[in-house]
Amino acid sequence: MARARLILLFAASLATASAAGANRVFPDDPAVVRLGAGWLSTLANDYNLSTDAGEQLLVFGRSSRGDFSDSRVWVARQEDGQWSDPQPAPFSDPRWRDSDPWLTPDGRWLYFVSSRPAAAREPGREDLDLWRAPVTDGRIGEPEHLAMASSPGEELGPELHQGWLVFNSTRPGGPAQMALYRARVTDTGLDAPEAMPAPFNDGLVQGDLTFSPDGQLALFWSIRGDSREPDLFAVRREGGHWSAAVRLSAPFNQPGMDFTPAFTANGKHLRWASQRQGPEGPADPEGSADLYQAGTGLLEALLE
Repeated sequence: MARARLILLFAASLATASAAGANRVFPDDPAVVRLGAGWLSTLANDYNLSTDAGEQLLVFGRSSRGDFSDSRVWVARQEDGQWSDPQPAPFSDPRWRDSDPWLTPDGRWLYFVSSRPAAAREPGREDLDLWRAPVTDGRIGEPEHLAMASSPGEELGPELHQGWLVFNSTRPGGPAQMALYRARVTDTGLDAPEAMPAPFNDGLVQGDLTFSPDGQLALFWSIRGDSREPDLFAVRREGGHWSAAVRLSAPFNQPGMDFTPAFTANGKHLRWASQRQGPEGPADPEGSADLYQAGTGLLEALLE
């Protein structure tokens, strides 16, 4: 998978089963916390956590392999005030990779990437394209291939913000080995994608672009400057332009890869995946990713 090839992820061990009796609620805590030990954060790579605004449906990516070659989209639902056991999405098929899920805040659409076949894809292709699936009453429908924004390269990290589909891609002719793109949503589909302006694509590679609910703060991961591993960066909207990208300090970036940032719909928390050593110590010496959350007040304080 492109993420492993381009950003040099480490190998991960096999996933553990859900922890029995876990307290499956998200803490309303401003500090950095590891989410869902044993059911969300496991010995697999767990990443791309996303919920609807009402937090009735939850999606995330999981892969038991360090190269993400068996990645799948997982789903959980609110039941009696707690999250259910995560299960693979109903469209999941082990013949193909599904990854990088993101739910629209209104809970009506699930965006993701997949290597599954489609009419617009030549037989035998294994790269990841952009897809979406409708969600009705918390039930996920049949996936739809977004051919107009996909390419022969790898597409990753789709999100929908203020009428734009944003994502990262390795398509030929881009401003970086992996660059950030956007495509305007129209009544008939999507306009042709365009590369994001500076400073978004100033690194060797970058991905997982996300925005705060008011659109004034953007986060993404990148390898740039003296960085040799993916770190989280932030840019602010200032007077109609974007500020220079700032690498976040601890506790957001730690040794190991930090990636897939996403704001909660109410803007109170930031959630992301990290390969940092967890509170239980180096239970997985290969460095698999877990899910983390922090209050946005902590983020704002770091950026002042």
